[in-house]
Amino acid sequence: MAILAILLRGFVALGVDRVLEDFLQTAMGDETLVAATVLSQSSLLMATAGDSEPPEPAISEPPNEPVFSDDTETAAVETAASEPPEQELPIYRPRRVDRSPTVTIRGDDRAPNAAGVYVRNHTTYQIDVKALLATPLSFDPSDGGRPTVLILHTHGTESFEPDGDDWYDNVDNYRTTDPNLNITRVGREIAAIFETRGIHVLHNQELHDYPSFQGSYSRSLATAQRYLAAYPEIQIVIDIHRDAIINSAGQYVRTMAEIEGLESAQVMLLVGTDHAGLYHPGWRDNLAFALRLQAAMVERYPTLARPLALREERFNAHLAPGAILVEIGTCANTLQEALTAGRLFAEVAADVILGKG
Repeated sequence: MAILAILLRGFVALGVDRVLEDFLQTAMGDETLVAATVLSQSSLLMATAGDSEPPEPAISEPPNEPVFSDDTETAAVETAASEPPEQELPIYRPRRVDRSPTVTIRGDDRAPNAAGVYVRNHTTYQIDVKALLATPLSFDPSDGGRPTVLILHTHGTESFEPDGDDWYDNVDNYRTTDPNLNITRVGREIAAIFETRGIHVLHNQELHDYPSFQGSYSRSLATAQRYLAAYPEIQIVIDIHRDAIINSAGQYVRTMAEIEGLESAQVMLLVGTDHAGLYHPGWRDNLAFALRLQAAMVERYPTLARPLALREERFNAHLAPGAILVEIGTCANTLQEALTAGRLFAEVAADVILGKG
Protein backbone atom coordinates (compact mmCIF):
# COMPACT_ATOMS: atom_id res chain seq x y z
CA MET A 1 0.00 0.00 0.00
CA ALA A 2 2.83 2.40 0.77
CA ILE A 3 4.35 1.87 -2.65
CA LEU A 4 0.95 2.30 -4.29
CA ALA A 5 0.43 5.60 -2.48
CA ILE A 6 3.81 6.88 -3.64
CA LEU A 7 3.06 5.76 -7.19
CA LEU A 8 -0.27 7.57 -7.24
CA ARG A 9 1.32 10.73 -5.84
CA GLY A 10 4.01 10.51 -8.53
CA PHE A 11 1.33 10.28 -11.21
CA VAL A 12 -0.38 13.41 -9.89
CA ALA A 13 2.81 15.41 -9.54
CA LEU A 14 4.40 14.38 -12.83
CA GLY A 15 1.59 13.36 -15.12
CA VAL A 16 3.59 10.33 -16.34
CA ASP A 17 2.95 6.62 -16.43
CA ARG A 18 6.47 5.21 -16.62
CA VAL A 19 7.91 5.47 -13.10
CA LEU A 20 8.01 1.80 -12.06
CA GLU A 21 11.72 1.22 -12.54
CA ASP A 22 12.91 3.40 -9.65
CA PHE A 23 10.00 2.35 -7.43
CA LEU A 24 10.84 -1.33 -7.87
CA GLN A 25 14.50 -0.65 -7.19
CA THR A 26 13.58 1.24 -4.04
CA ALA A 27 11.20 -1.49 -2.88
CA MET A 28 13.94 -4.09 -3.37
CA GLY A 29 16.42 -2.03 -1.38
CA ASP A 30 18.79 -0.99 -4.12
CA GLU A 31 21.69 0.47 -2.16
CA THR A 32 23.06 2.31 -5.16
CA LEU A 33 20.22 4.80 -5.07
CA VAL A 34 20.13 7.95 -3.01
CA ALA A 35 17.50 8.03 -0.26
CA ALA A 36 15.13 9.52 -2.82
CA THR A 37 13.56 7.83 -5.80
CA VAL A 38 14.20 9.86 -8.92
CA LEU A 39 11.14 10.27 -11.12
CA SER A 40 12.39 12.38 -13.98
CA GLN A 41 10.02 14.01 -16.41
CA SER A 42 12.65 13.24 -19.01
CA SER A 43 12.82 9.51 -18.19
CA LEU A 44 9.85 8.62 -20.37
CA LEU A 45 10.74 5.63 -22.54
CA MET A 46 10.80 6.51 -26.19
CA ALA A 47 9.43 3.91 -28.59
CA THR A 48 11.99 1.29 -29.59
CA ALA A 49 12.39 1.55 -33.33
CA GLY A 50 14.09 -1.02 -35.52
CA ASP A 51 17.52 -0.70 -37.04
CA SER A 52 16.21 0.61 -40.35
CA GLU A 53 16.14 4.35 -40.86
CA PRO A 54 12.75 5.88 -41.83
CA PRO A 55 12.33 8.71 -44.33
CA GLU A 56 13.50 12.06 -43.05
CA PRO A 57 10.63 14.33 -41.92
CA ALA A 58 9.96 17.42 -43.98
CA ILE A 59 11.86 20.45 -42.68
CA SER A 60 10.15 23.80 -42.66
CA GLU A 61 11.64 27.23 -42.19
CA PRO A 62 13.02 27.83 -38.68
CA PRO A 63 11.47 30.49 -36.47
CA ASN A 64 13.18 33.84 -36.03
CA GLU A 65 15.87 34.01 -33.41
CA PRO A 66 14.51 35.20 -30.08
CA VAL A 67 15.47 38.51 -28.58
CA PHE A 68 17.08 38.02 -25.20
CA SER A 69 16.37 40.17 -22.19
CA ASP A 70 17.44 39.92 -18.63
CA ASP A 71 14.74 38.46 -17.24
CA THR A 72 22.32 14.08 -38.88
CA GLU A 73 21.57 10.92 -39.58
CA THR A 74 18.00 10.45 -40.77
CA ALA A 75 16.15 10.56 -37.48
CA ALA A 76 13.46 8.16 -36.43
CA VAL A 77 10.63 10.31 -35.14
CA GLU A 78 10.26 9.12 -31.59
CA THR A 79 6.67 8.14 -31.00
CA ALA A 80 4.97 8.91 -27.75
CA ALA A 81 3.50 5.47 -27.08
CA SER A 82 4.71 5.56 -23.49
CA GLU A 83 3.77 9.15 -22.75
CA PRO A 84 0.57 9.76 -20.77
CA PRO A 85 -2.81 10.30 -22.40
CA GLU A 86 -3.41 13.65 -23.96
CA GLN A 87 -4.46 16.22 -21.41
CA GLU A 88 -5.24 19.88 -21.30
CA LEU A 89 -3.31 21.98 -18.81
CA PRO A 90 -5.37 24.38 -16.68
CA ILE A 91 -5.10 28.12 -17.03
CA TYR A 92 -3.18 29.42 -14.05
CA ARG A 93 -4.24 32.35 -11.91
CA PRO A 94 -1.67 33.93 -9.54
CA ARG A 95 -2.25 33.37 -5.85
CA ARG A 96 -0.12 32.66 -2.81
CA VAL A 97 0.11 28.99 -1.92
CA ASP A 98 1.65 27.20 1.03
CA ARG A 99 4.99 25.54 0.40
CA SER A 100 4.61 21.78 -0.11
CA PRO A 101 6.24 19.44 2.42
CA THR A 102 9.72 18.71 1.13
CA VAL A 103 12.91 16.91 2.05
CA THR A 104 16.17 18.61 1.20
CA ILE A 105 19.17 16.74 -0.20
CA ARG A 106 22.47 18.57 -0.19
CA GLY A 107 25.34 17.25 -2.26
CA ASP A 108 26.21 13.63 -2.95
CA ASP A 109 28.56 11.48 -0.90
CA ARG A 110 28.96 8.48 -3.21
CA ALA A 111 32.39 7.49 -4.48
CA PRO A 112 33.15 9.04 -7.87
CA ASN A 113 34.18 7.01 -10.91
CA ALA A 114 37.05 9.37 -11.81
CA ALA A 115 38.01 13.05 -11.51
CA GLY A 116 35.32 13.52 -8.89
CA VAL A 117 32.67 12.45 -11.40
CA TYR A 118 29.98 9.95 -10.50
CA VAL A 119 27.98 8.33 -13.33
CA ARG A 120 24.75 6.55 -12.64
CA ASN A 121 24.71 4.03 -15.51
CA HIS A 122 21.23 2.78 -16.39
CA THR A 123 22.56 0.76 -19.34
CA THR A 124 24.60 -2.41 -19.67
CA TYR A 125 27.32 -0.54 -21.57
CA GLN A 126 30.73 -0.46 -19.95
CA ILE A 127 32.21 3.02 -19.80
CA ASP A 128 35.67 4.21 -18.80
CA VAL A 129 35.20 7.70 -17.36
CA LYS A 130 38.91 8.34 -16.95
CA ALA A 131 39.66 7.39 -20.57
CA LEU A 132 36.78 9.45 -21.94
CA LEU A 133 37.96 12.50 -20.03
CA ALA A 134 41.49 12.05 -21.38
CA THR A 135 40.45 11.54 -25.00
CA PRO A 136 40.00 14.64 -27.23
CA LEU A 137 36.42 15.36 -28.21
CA SER A 138 35.26 14.39 -31.69
CA PHE A 139 34.24 17.99 -32.30
CA ASP A 140 35.48 21.46 -31.39
CA PRO A 141 32.95 23.00 -28.96
CA SER A 142 34.43 26.45 -29.55
CA ASP A 143 33.89 26.08 -33.32
CA GLY A 144 37.18 27.86 -33.84
CA GLY A 145 35.78 31.17 -32.64
CA ARG A 146 32.16 31.98 -31.85
CA PRO A 147 30.32 28.71 -31.25
CA THR A 148 26.61 28.28 -31.86
CA VAL A 149 24.44 26.57 -29.25
CA LEU A 150 20.79 25.58 -29.58
CA ILE A 151 18.75 25.65 -26.37
CA LEU A 152 15.22 24.25 -26.31
CA HIS A 153 12.71 22.74 -23.91
CA THR A 154 10.88 19.48 -24.61
CA HIS A 155 8.80 20.05 -21.47
CA GLY A 156 8.60 23.82 -21.39
CA THR A 157 5.72 24.06 -18.91
CA GLU A 158 7.75 22.46 -16.12
CA SER A 159 7.77 24.82 -13.16
CA PHE A 160 8.84 25.07 -9.54
CA GLU A 161 7.58 25.46 -5.99
CA PRO A 162 5.55 28.69 -5.79
CA ASP A 163 7.34 31.05 -3.47
CA GLY A 164 7.40 34.77 -2.69
CA ASP A 165 6.49 36.80 -5.76
CA ASP A 166 6.79 33.74 -7.99
CA TRP A 167 3.15 32.81 -7.57
CA TYR A 168 1.01 30.58 -9.72
CA ASP A 169 -1.89 28.23 -9.13
CA ASN A 170 0.09 25.03 -8.71
CA VAL A 171 -2.83 22.57 -8.74
CA ASP A 172 -0.27 19.98 -7.54
CA ASN A 173 1.27 19.29 -10.94
CA TYR A 174 4.08 21.87 -11.06
CA ARG A 175 3.37 23.13 -14.55
CA THR A 176 2.50 26.52 -15.93
CA THR A 177 2.37 28.16 -19.33
CA ASP A 178 3.67 31.45 -17.85
CA PRO A 179 7.11 31.99 -19.47
CA ASN A 180 8.24 34.03 -16.47
CA LEU A 181 7.68 31.11 -14.09
CA ASN A 182 8.40 27.92 -16.02
CA ILE A 183 11.64 26.30 -17.16
CA THR A 184 11.93 28.54 -20.22
CA ARG A 185 12.75 31.38 -17.80
CA VAL A 186 15.79 29.42 -16.63
CA GLY A 187 16.70 28.81 -20.26
CA ARG A 188 16.70 32.54 -20.92
CA GLU A 189 19.08 33.05 -18.00
CA ILE A 190 21.49 30.45 -19.35
CA ALA A 191 21.24 31.85 -22.89
CA ALA A 192 21.94 35.38 -21.70
CA ILE A 193 25.09 34.32 -19.87
CA PHE A 194 26.29 32.38 -22.91
CA GLU A 195 25.76 35.46 -25.06
CA THR A 196 27.78 37.66 -22.70
CA ARG A 197 30.62 35.15 -23.03
CA GLY A 198 30.59 35.36 -26.83
CA ILE A 199 28.64 32.17 -27.47
CA HIS A 200 25.95 32.53 -30.15
CA VAL A 201 22.67 31.13 -28.78
CA LEU A 202 19.52 30.09 -30.60
CA HIS A 203 16.89 29.71 -27.89
CA ASN A 204 13.59 28.10 -28.84
CA GLN A 205 10.96 28.73 -26.17
CA GLU A 206 8.07 26.76 -27.64
CA LEU A 207 6.02 24.71 -25.17
CA HIS A 208 6.33 21.32 -26.83
CA ASP A 209 4.28 19.74 -24.02
CA TYR A 210 1.30 22.10 -24.29
CA PRO A 211 -1.61 21.73 -24.76
CA SER A 212 -0.82 18.01 -25.05
CA PHE A 213 1.98 16.29 -23.15
CA GLN A 214 1.75 13.35 -25.52
CA GLY A 215 4.22 13.67 -28.37
CA SER A 216 6.48 16.20 -26.64
CA TYR A 217 9.72 14.60 -27.82
CA SER A 218 8.43 14.21 -31.38
CA ARG A 219 7.64 17.92 -31.52
CA SER A 220 10.95 19.02 -30.00
CA LEU A 221 12.74 16.71 -32.44
CA ALA A 222 11.07 18.45 -35.38
CA THR A 223 11.98 21.84 -33.91
CA ALA A 224 15.64 20.89 -33.47
CA GLN A 225 15.81 19.52 -37.01
CA ARG A 226 14.53 22.82 -38.41
CA TYR A 227 17.26 24.74 -36.59
CA LEU A 228 19.99 22.31 -37.64
CA ALA A 229 18.90 22.54 -41.27
CA ALA A 230 19.13 26.34 -41.15
CA TYR A 231 22.23 26.52 -38.93
CA PRO A 232 24.46 23.52 -39.75
CA GLU A 233 27.22 25.04 -37.59
CA ILE A 234 25.30 24.00 -34.46
CA GLN A 235 27.26 21.32 -32.59
CA ILE A 236 25.74 21.69 -29.13
CA VAL A 237 22.04 21.14 -28.40
CA ILE A 238 20.91 21.59 -24.78
CA ASP A 239 17.42 20.44 -23.79
CA ILE A 240 16.70 22.10 -20.44
CA HIS A 241 14.25 20.54 -17.98
CA ARG A 242 13.56 20.52 -14.28
CA ASP A 243 13.43 17.18 -12.46
CA ALA A 244 10.96 15.75 -9.96
CA ILE A 245 11.93 13.49 -7.07
CA ILE A 246 9.72 11.70 -4.56
CA ASN A 247 11.19 9.79 -1.64
CA SER A 248 9.93 6.57 -0.06
CA ALA A 249 7.67 8.58 2.26
CA GLY A 250 5.92 10.25 -0.66
CA GLN A 251 7.56 13.64 -0.10
CA TYR A 252 8.92 15.85 -2.83
CA VAL A 253 12.69 16.24 -2.64
CA ARG A 254 14.42 19.59 -2.96
CA THR A 255 18.04 19.34 -4.11
CA MET A 256 20.24 22.09 -2.73
CA ALA A 257 23.77 23.42 -2.87
CA GLU A 258 25.09 26.35 -0.83
CA ILE A 259 27.58 28.14 -3.06
CA GLU A 260 29.27 31.42 -2.28
CA GLY A 261 26.54 32.32 0.17
CA LEU A 262 23.75 31.52 -2.30
CA GLU A 263 21.11 28.82 -2.02
CA SER A 264 21.11 27.00 -5.33
CA ALA A 265 19.25 24.04 -6.76
CA GLN A 266 21.42 21.22 -8.08
CA VAL A 267 22.06 20.30 -11.71
CA MET A 268 21.89 16.87 -13.32
CA LEU A 269 23.26 16.08 -16.77
CA LEU A 270 21.54 13.29 -18.67
CA VAL A 271 23.00 11.49 -21.69
CA GLY A 272 20.91 9.33 -24.01
CA THR A 273 22.09 6.19 -25.82
CA ASP A 274 20.91 3.65 -28.38
CA HIS A 275 20.40 1.01 -25.69
CA ALA A 276 16.60 1.04 -26.09
CA GLY A 277 16.83 0.49 -29.84
CA LEU A 278 16.73 3.93 -31.45
CA TYR A 279 19.57 4.82 -33.80
CA HIS A 280 22.22 6.83 -31.96
CA PRO A 281 25.76 5.68 -32.82
CA GLY A 282 27.35 8.90 -31.53
CA TRP A 283 26.18 8.71 -27.93
CA ARG A 284 29.76 8.35 -26.68
CA ASP A 285 30.51 11.79 -28.15
CA ASN A 286 27.60 13.18 -26.12
CA LEU A 287 28.91 11.40 -23.03
CA ALA A 288 32.48 12.66 -23.48
CA PHE A 289 31.20 16.25 -23.72
CA ALA A 290 28.88 15.82 -20.73
CA LEU A 291 31.72 14.37 -18.66
CA ARG A 292 33.80 17.49 -19.29
CA LEU A 293 30.91 19.66 -18.14
CA GLN A 294 30.42 17.44 -15.08
CA ALA A 295 34.10 17.46 -14.16
CA ALA A 296 34.23 21.25 -14.51
CA MET A 297 31.20 21.68 -12.23
CA VAL A 298 32.67 19.32 -9.64
CA GLU A 299 35.98 21.18 -9.67
CA ARG A 300 34.50 24.68 -9.42
CA TYR A 301 31.33 24.06 -7.38
CA PRO A 302 31.67 20.62 -5.74
CA THR A 303 28.05 20.41 -4.52
CA LEU A 304 26.34 21.81 -7.63
CA ALA A 305 26.19 18.64 -9.73
CA ARG A 306 24.14 15.56 -9.07
CA PRO A 307 25.51 12.29 -10.54
CA LEU A 308 25.48 12.23 -14.33
CA ALA A 309 22.80 9.86 -15.68
CA LEU A 310 23.51 7.59 -18.66
CA ARG A 311 20.13 6.39 -19.90
CA GLU A 312 18.84 3.70 -22.24
CA GLU A 313 16.58 6.14 -24.11
CA ARG A 314 17.79 8.51 -26.83
CA PHE A 315 16.07 11.80 -25.85
CA ASN A 316 16.76 13.29 -29.32
CA ALA A 317 20.46 13.44 -28.44
CA HIS A 318 21.45 11.85 -31.76
CA LEU A 319 21.14 15.23 -33.47
CA ALA A 320 24.54 16.68 -32.52
CA PRO A 321 27.83 15.52 -31.00
CA GLY A 322 27.32 17.91 -28.08
CA ALA A 323 23.65 17.12 -27.43
CA ILE A 324 22.70 16.71 -23.77
CA LEU A 325 19.71 17.04 -21.49
CA VAL A 326 20.13 19.24 -18.41
CA GLU A 327 17.87 19.01 -15.34
CA ILE A 328 17.90 22.23 -13.31
CA GLY A 329 16.53 21.61 -9.83
CA THR A 330 13.34 19.75 -9.00
CA CYS A 331 9.69 20.69 -8.61
CA ALA A 332 10.36 21.27 -4.90
CA ASN A 333 12.94 23.96 -5.62
CA THR A 334 11.88 27.56 -6.05
CA LEU A 335 12.35 29.43 -9.29
CA GLN A 336 15.03 31.60 -7.66
CA GLU A 337 17.00 28.52 -6.59
CA ALA A 338 16.73 27.19 -10.14
CA LEU A 339 17.84 30.50 -11.64
CA THR A 340 20.90 30.48 -9.38
CA ALA A 341 21.73 26.96 -10.51
CA GLY A 342 21.21 27.96 -14.13
CA ARG A 343 23.65 30.88 -13.80
CA LEU A 344 26.31 28.72 -12.13
CA PHE A 345 25.93 25.98 -14.72
CA ALA A 346 26.08 28.50 -17.57
CA GLU A 347 29.33 30.02 -16.34
CA VAL A 348 30.98 26.61 -16.06
CA ALA A 349 29.58 25.39 -19.38
CA ALA A 350 30.76 28.56 -21.13
CA ASP A 351 34.31 27.89 -19.92
CA VAL A 352 34.18 24.34 -21.29
CA ILE A 353 32.68 25.41 -24.62
CA LEU A 354 35.29 28.13 -25.06
CA GLY A 355 38.13 25.79 -24.09
CA LYS A 356 38.84 27.54 -20.80
CA GLY A 357 37.54 24.87 -18.46
